[in-house]
Amino acid sequence: MPENFTKQVADLKIEFLQKNDMNIEDIEIKIKKYDREKQVVIVYILLFGQLEIRGFRARFGRTKYSPNASVWIVSPPAVKTKNKYFWIVEFKDSNLWKELEKRIIKDVRSYTNLHI
Repeated sequence: MPENFTKQVADLKIEFLQKNDMNIEDIEIKIKKYDREKQVVIVYILLFGQLEIRGFRARFGRTKYSPNASVWIVSPPAVKTKNKYFWIVEFKDSNLWKELEKRIIKDVRSYTNLHI
């Protein structure tokens, strides 16, 4: 690996560790792709303006909690293993995850004009 890359990762790690009280303002949301047919939006998040995490998905569909109405459902990046999905990213602070979900849904609704 290039020396410069290693230094950038080390600097980012130091910045992340110094700022152990991450909040929603530290996260920028980017809409990458919208599949109108499947009602799926691919979302990236950018942490501290330096670290991009790709693969968040928002899909418009029904859940067991909303069987009579469609809602936006947000999923973190995951890989499929046999018949299960394994989350690659996990938020230890559940409140931060809930805030991020709400912001992603707000941005996706605005982007897609689906306000249901």
